[in-house]
Amino acid sequence: MAIQIETTQNVVLEQEPAGVGLRIAAYLLDWVILLVWYFGVFAVLIYSVGADLGASAGFVILFLMIVPLVFYDLLFEILWNGQTPGKKIMSIRVVNVDGTKPSLSSFLVRWLFRLVDFAITYNLLAFIMILSTKNSQRLGDYLAGTTVVNLKATQRDQILSLPDLEFHENYTVAYPDVMDKLDDKDIRIIRSAMNNPNFLANQHMIEQLTSKVKSVTGYEYQGSNYAFLKKIVDDYNYLSVNL
Repeated sequence: MAIQIETTQNVVLEQEPAGVGLRIAAYLLDWVILLVWYFGVFAVLIYSVGADLGASAGFVILFLMIVPLVFYDLLFEILWNGQTPGKKIMSIRVVNVDGTKPSLSSFLVRWLFRLVDFAITYNLLAFIMILSTKNSQRLGDYLAGTTVVNLKATQRDQILSLPDLEFHENYTVAYPDVMDKLDDKDIRIIRSAMNNPNFLANQHMIEQLTSKVKSVTGYEYQGSNYAFLKKIVDDYNYLSVNL
């Protein structure tokens, strides 16, 4: 079931939750990466014992073994915009249930409850909750207000097609003169950007494009930058087939 987000302009955006299979695959890939890291650290440890590098080297190696195990997910999700290497490979990402980027506190809450979701319950609680909750949330997600979305499915369905717009009987045009302000080439550029996962993951790029569009059109918008760009595209498409 897709997560539906209704904007202030009555346009419904959808994000597809990542299934259990994708999340397990990402989880296993992250463990493979950790194991490769540990093999490297262990090799250095064996060398240090033979070379008699002293106690300080032992503490450094111990640090390099413990810190990744404990903080791997937290650090990567904060620094990589909701993704670990495993999640990136599987094209899934942690987001708020309203589609926005989680705050530092949200990442911290979902990380803290990994102990309950995975360690204490042997992954069982996380598995059951992901399958049974509306937004496919484990306990940590539920308490943090986050979920994990499938970027490929979300990206595929994110921009409404022209036939889809015909089914929105209550659709409201916010910018009736948008076709006078922008042309087909402008809309193609906006849509192309919004279909690019790298663009969606970069808030600075979204802000730059939004500022450019607002500068050209003179429009203002109270919602998010993404919702504004989406509304511009939807209004243009709607008007192009209904005028």
